[in-house]
Amino acid sequence: MEIRTIDNLAKNVKFLSDIEANQIAELIWQNIQDVNQGEYAPAELERLNAFATPRKIQEEVNRGYLVTLFSDEGNLIGCGIVVRRGINFVIRTIQIKTDYGKKGYGSLLYKHCEKRIKQAGANEIEVEVPKFPRSETFFKKHGFVKTGNPTKGNLYFAMFKYL
Repeated sequence: MEIRTIDNLAKNVKFLSDIEANQIAELIWQNIQDVNQGEYAPAELERLNAFATPRKIQEEVNRGYLVTLFSDEGNLIGCGIVVRRGINFVIRTIQIKTDYGKKGYGSLLYKHCEKRIKQAGANEIEVEVPKFPRSETFFKKHGFVKTGNPTKGNLYFAMFKYL
């Protein structure tokens, strides 16, 4: 396994290539489709995935932090994206290909995101969590609490953690 990062939180912009942006967008789209067990109707899935286009991912990475995980064969198997919103940091997504789930890779990516947020001097993290039970369970395992505030057309709910 290989971990790669692009860190633009300190304003040194390192760009994400079109190929990498396409791979990340495809991973997010496929994962959202794979884990949906009726929580979202097709139109809601489209809105939920609206940020997962290569161009929008590049824009978020240009002002944020990206951690990616590659298999020994060089295939993308996971990613995490952190963005700054005002003075706060938000984990935009953490995704692991379904075939690689339940092996600790999501926790590995999360720990990289948390470490970078701490280095930036933050003392709290927010995350917008899709309504998938496994997503909520994942973040609860890492110390997040549900705030009860729905976000973006009630597609997500907010979770929060003090560092």
